[in-house]
Amino acid sequence: MIIRMLSSHGNSTSGRSACSDSTFARVLSYLGIPLFLAMLQLLGYPAESDAQQEFEITIETTLGDTTETFWLQIPQAYDPGNACPLLLGWHQWGGNHWEMKNATEFDSIANARVWIAASHHGTSTTHWTNHATQSHVVDVIRWIQENYSIDEDRIYMVGASMGGAAGMVFSNNHLDPAGPMVAAAASISGIQDCERRFYEQGINNSMIEAFGGTPEQVPYEYHRNSAIYFADSTESMHFGARHLPLFLTFGLGSSDLVWRQHAEDLYEVLAGLADTVVLHESSYAGHGWVCAEEGIICDFLEGFALDSHPTSISIGADEEGHWYWADIHMREPEASFARIDGVADIGRSHLDFTMFHNVSSVRLNLGSIGFPLDQGFFACGWDIRDEQAAQLAFLGVPQCPAIVLCDGAHYDQWAYDPIEQILALDGDGDAHYAVLFDLASAPDGTARGLDPSSPVAAFPIEQALRIWPSSTQGLCYRLLSPGRLDWILIDPLGRRVAGAALGWREAGSGSIRLDRSLSSGVYLAAVRIDGPSPCRSICKITVVR
Repeated sequence: MIIRMLSSHGNSTSGRSACSDSTFARVLSYLGIPLFLAMLQLLGYPAESDAQQEFEITIETTLGDTTETFWLQIPQAYDPGNACPLLLGWHQWGGNHWEMKNATEFDSIANARVWIAASHHGTSTTHWTNHATQSHVVDVIRWIQENYSIDEDRIYMVGASMGGAAGMVFSNNHLDPAGPMVAAAASISGIQDCERRFYEQGINNSMIEAFGGTPEQVPYEYHRNSAIYFADSTESMHFGARHLPLFLTFGLGSSDLVWRQHAEDLYEVLAGLADTVVLHESSYAGHGWVCAEEGIICDFLEGFALDSHPTSISIGADEEGHWYWADIHMREPEASFARIDGVADIGRSHLDFTMFHNVSSVRLNLGSIGFPLDQGFFACGWDIRDEQAAQLAFLGVPQCPAIVLCDGAHYDQWAYDPIEQILALDGDGDAHYAVLFDLASAPDGTARGLDPSSPVAAFPIEQALRIWPSSTQGLCYRLLSPGRLDWILIDPLGRRVAGAALGWREAGSGSIRLDRSLSSGVYLAAVRIDGPSPCRSICKITVVR
């Protein structure tokens, strides 16, 4: 790591101390910036906490491909006890990490608002926000987090021209709450669709270098490193911007025409999808940083904080991994996008989940958004649009379900792991599932999706009767009040295969033996009591002969 300390005007501080630049680099690398500054104060050098601090920093990268150099500014009023927002800039084509500082007023505005500001170089001056550069930016953010107090819910990104779409591109690719996420982004003359821009120019050699080929050769690289792919929404990542507040701006009039069209077309798509998207024509003519209205942009960004755990998600995933509260696994990784939508209604214990294409399985961490998995039941509408076999798993389920219903009928294509506390459903189409733990606390059959014509649906549910499978492949029951007891057993085809009227039973516990001639398999048992408190209970029972 190399750190070069600069004054607020960009001059080396080596003249103010007995240390040379190389000495600064060695000592800062060993101690880190905060500890080094504390040492300077102890030695009688001026305290830096009362001045705006600037650094040029070079760090090793996680990829190990090369180093990453970035400009960093610490505001004059920085207080380690108060977390600061972070404003991170993306440079234009051919630019570098000094560009935002030298070409805009973002540095002075960030200082006045007590924001930490930074801008990186990237893998090259023409990186086109490729995945390697995005990885470098994660390294930069991590380094700043380790050395300064930043508000992780207020990481803002702004960029121009080549870097204009970068905030949205980075956000689309980083929706894991465990990693850095973008609270809001601003695009100045942004190139939103790299493939479209390639053909607008006829050819773009820097894109070929950044992505490893032409759009015909590596289409996936162009689409996954663009804010949107206008020609085919199924191969686009823009769905991930649903909760990203986005400010789209461009030069006045026709001075920025091509990039204006990119912004207007993106706005038209996002206006029907995103929570917040603003289209703004600058009062300045020109392209890129020259048309930036920094104060207006920062006013917009400052109005937002990150929502890392929304109850509704919309994802076009370019790779397997964690996206909000969903872990996505793809049928064809690195070939096509995996597309999902999910909406959790916490109050109703109901989830609507859609797998559109290229999804083999999804694990849902619904506990992270407060979805109740430890109550009597929950329900899920699960739609697999491409009608291929897939799995939907729920993490953090504390107990094995008593029964799972699919469109009101008994369903046995599920498994529960009590060690990992994972409930997994298998499906291949559009269906409604009800997962019942405590049958007595579930709502009425219609609300649960029970088929009113099934033999089980005729039984009302109350808490006065509980049943569960016994260790001898029979049924146990417990009555809170006396009554006449009867029971039925339903096979997977919905046929009654056993049952009897047991007559009057007093309150207490008892058991029901199943006929030994019953074939091996999974059955649905329902027990009903008529009396002062009529009720029924159902459970799944597995018979092994």
